[in-house]
Amino acid sequence: MPNRSRVPVGLSASNSIRAKLPLNVLLVALGACGGLLGGCVNRQVKVEMQAGAEGPVRIFETNRADRDEIGRLSETYEAAPSRRSDGKDGVRFEGVFAERDLPSEIGNRNGWSTLPGTFGTAFLYVEQFGAARDDWGAFRDRMNAGELWIRMAIRFFESRIEDEEARTEWRRVANEELLPDAMSAFLRFNAGGYVQQGQRVDTRFRPPEERGPRSDDEWFQLQVFAPLVAFAVERSWIEPWEAQLVLLSGIDGWVSAGERAWTRKELADPIVKRTVQKFVPGADPGEIGPSNQKLIFTGLSFLWWVNTSKEAVEVMLDSPAITDADKAKLRSGNRSIDLPGPFGIPIGGGEQPLESEVVLRTDAAPFLTNGNWDESLGTVSFGTRIYPADQRRRMTPPVFHASWAVPDETTQTEIFGAVVFVGQDLGEVVFWERTLDDDTAKKWLAAIEAARLAGSPEVLRDILDRVEGEAATNRPAPTALRNAVFEAPGA
Repeated sequence: MPNRSRVPVGLSASNSIRAKLPLNVLLVALGACGGLLGGCVNRQVKVEMQAGAEGPVRIFETNRADRDEIGRLSETYEAAPSRRSDGKDGVRFEGVFAERDLPSEIGNRNGWSTLPGTFGTAFLYVEQFGAARDDWGAFRDRMNAGELWIRMAIRFFESRIEDEEARTEWRRVANEELLPDAMSAFLRFNAGGYVQQGQRVDTRFRPPEERGPRSDDEWFQLQVFAPLVAFAVERSWIEPWEAQLVLLSGIDGWVSAGERAWTRKELADPIVKRTVQKFVPGADPGEIGPSNQKLIFTGLSFLWWVNTSKEAVEVMLDSPAITDADKAKLRSGNRSIDLPGPFGIPIGGGEQPLESEVVLRTDAAPFLTNGNWDESLGTVSFGTRIYPADQRRRMTPPVFHASWAVPDETTQTEIFGAVVFVGQDLGEVVFWERTLDDDTAKKWLAAIEAARLAGSPEVLRDILDRVEGEAATNRPAPTALRNAVFEAPGA
């Protein structure tokens, strides 16, 4: 049985399509949260982990847990919960687990691996929060929902164009250009977001008032999403000079209030006006923003059209985003169905996300991770919001990962006089030792022992020379290892 023990470690139903919550319902909900609960708080989970002598040590905390959850977690950890520290609400569990027996507290999946070597130990940690789900199915559903809303918008604006020739041109452009381009743009946006999220799971757009140069992560974010601007140029949505100004607007990592106002007035507003006038000559949509009553009225008119028009029903009946059961309702005249949000983004807010945080004590800088290393604490931290599978802003929930290596200071110092293998170099040596056949591995261990006794790496040179070569049977040593052995005094 795995070793687990407590250890101390630091809309109501109606005859209309429910696409958005009424304002009064939202106000009541907000009032309940603020008056009864002292503020709506998302569900939060926190995990702390570190290597232990008998296996990885794990602490799990959550601000919400019912009786059944507490009972299940108590069985998993073989210990009763304690209160969270610093006066925080919720429960805390602690335990030591075998590497292949890490618990799944809320449906999360995880893994831990320890690879010992002669010069130190390499570690791997991975974890994903969020319910298990067919990622392709979830993404397909979101794309279908996005296409549904675009097609409804196309029909809506077509109905507002009086000139028949302009209507025909709008229909052509919308179906041949706008629709496929919008689907492609969202696909590219998701792909970029997936890459960016995998690189740094908790990267956020900085608030407008936060000044300072771009961080390395923000530069990576800019590099990932810059092709979307190029895509807009290639599709003739914007002119090259407009694209250049967009990219330059925040190249220093901060956009002032004056620059934002100028960008909206001199770039965004003219682009929208130019696009609208292609189909309705002389039309002026006005400035983009919450003060534009014309835009607000158009948005409300569109939602009313979605809820009342026969044309909207026709679009829904042709869409794979609407279930067969809901299509049967629509055919019978019953419009009390729940529309999926465009591209999975719920209209009205949707469910609250799960806020997850992991603090991993490594005591050594990781050489591969999408977390944040804090040298002063010796920890790698991860934090992000996890949305339900049908409401994700990104293709998949993030996977936290970290690879690091802790040196055996005694052995390295005895042979080399100092610690010479750390981080990736140490990880490469640990991997190389695993690739040796049984006979060579025995000779290598014997040579290591001899080198320790001699206080010199010279006895390692012969075996490193013998494994050198290009044949499949050869296992050339990592460069760091060869350099340390052959560049030692007396080489």
